[in-house]
Amino acid sequence: MLICRWFLSIFVVLVIGATALWLGRGLYADALVPRISYSPVESEAVLANPYMGFVVDARYDEAKQPFRLAHANFTWSELEPVKGKYAFDEIESKYNFAHWKKKGVKLVVRVILDYPREESHMDIPEWLYFETGKKGVWYDTDYGKGFSPDYNQTSLIRNHERLIAALAQRYNNDPLIAFVQLGSLGHWGEWHTRDDKQARIPFPRRAVSDQYAGHYVKYFSEKPLLMRRPHAIAAKNGLGLYNDAFGKRDATVDGFLRWYTKGYTSWLTQEKEPAMPNFWTKAPSGGEFAEEKKFLRDSAIEETLRQARLTHVSWMGPNAPSLEKPGGELQKNIDRFLKTIGYRFVITKESHEAKVKAGGVLNVSIDVRNRGVAPFYFRWPVELTLSDQSGQIVAFAKPDTDIRKWLPGAHHFAAKLNVPAFLPTGEYVVNAAIIDPEDGNPGVDFANEGKRDDGRYALGTVAVNGTEK
Repeated sequence: MLICRWFLSIFVVLVIGATALWLGRGLYADALVPRISYSPVESEAVLANPYMGFVVDARYDEAKQPFRLAHANFTWSELEPVKGKYAFDEIESKYNFAHWKKKGVKLVVRVILDYPREESHMDIPEWLYFETGKKGVWYDTDYGKGFSPDYNQTSLIRNHERLIAALAQRYNNDPLIAFVQLGSLGHWGEWHTRDDKQARIPFPRRAVSDQYAGHYVKYFSEKPLLMRRPHAIAAKNGLGLYNDAFGKRDATVDGFLRWYTKGYTSWLTQEKEPAMPNFWTKAPSGGEFAEEKKFLRDSAIEETLRQARLTHVSWMGPNAPSLEKPGGELQKNIDRFLKTIGYRFVITKESHEAKVKAGGVLNVSIDVRNRGVAPFYFRWPVELTLSDQSGQIVAFAKPDTDIRKWLPGAHHFAAKLNVPAFLPTGEYVVNAAIIDPEDGNPGVDFANEGKRDDGRYALGTVAVNGTEK
């Protein structure tokens, strides 16, 4: 019995040793496969990439600076002039929907119930004014003139839900709409009302304001949503935030930044709202400049860039210097700002085997750095391709990488590129792209040289041992 056990032990040891030797040889053989690496040249150009940069007023196409976003304020009075009848065709004409779609520009939209102007007016429909019993405050302040409805009115809340439901039915799955800002409450839809000697306009407490926010969360399930400042409902539902006083240090650093990193007590309702310190990793930080040009002048640019980095801004506008003539006195600082905000993906290294047989597998490894201050917020796929000497694409691969996770900093992904068996012997080029799912074409520019006419980026070359030409 002892002899049998002894032979069994020797046998097990020999099997394990042989297996280890076989695996070791395999790993050693893999390690011996020569690989080459390619470091693309980084570009310093301003990139007009989707979902970031300057935002223009959607009513006009006069911008001189690059942009991919336009902003539209929908007042309730123009959306629903007659109860139950929505003026979508008129709205889409006024804000140039067809034009922006053709140009590849997406929209940021906000519903407005109270927009201060020079003349006395209402931004809710007349029928709603009477249905709510004319409850609200007519005001005349240094903000302007207008009417602030009583947000506590149950009929206003009920009709608001119906309005948001109708908007979402039309636009929730429309790719033209990029982001939806939760307006509705307060002057300019900024979730505050005047509460001082000039005007005492009450703002609803959380139990009521959450109902308005909840309408957006319920019906706009497919769109990134943004609120003016942190609220418990925003934190719970992973919403983004927008800062309409960007550039002003007290409003941005002492206000907006402090609110979302530490939380705050509402000065209007005295209710505590939570911090949302990492909101920007999953949902955008947007807004507009407090003044159009002031914060991009030489005296202010360093502070402006600091605020962009601190608050992880992706886009600014429509109050932004998009009308500035190219090459003007602000151009250098505009370029610095546009190269700082949002995402900015740079391919820093690409490597693969130096040679591969037709019908084999090319193992591609890519290092990317996001030099921007924010991620990309949509699940767009990465594509790797192989092209021949004429530039024709002969092989495709879709790496399993989620670019939404490319936060500022370094990232890496790898993919296996199947080389077709029919390829003739020759030198081929590895290309990379980020694909827009809407049309299936490359949709995001890397901050690299080597962009092909089709939007893909040419990287390293590989020798394919295939059939003779």
